[in-house]
Amino acid sequence: MENLYPIPFLVFENLNLTLKKPPWLHMPSAVMVYTLVVVSYFLITGGIIYDVTVEPPSVGSVTDEHGRQRPLLGYLMG
Repeated sequence: MENLYPIPFLVFENLNLTLKKPPWLHMPSAVMVYTLVVVSYFLITGGIIYDVTVEPPSVGSVTDEHGRQRPLLGYLMG
């Protein structure tokens, strides 16, 4: 079985590319990384990221002709 692993690497040829890092790209500071982690933590625990990705329908209420409160889904509100 271990003899089969090198077969795909015999088919493809390794390209001789020299990639350079752009001069404007640098490592972020520790304070910036910490800030991003804390902000994303509060966005996730606050439910904002969940609401953006899942888009649950919002629920409101409307009073019908008899004066009773009826639930009304957000996509029906108009």
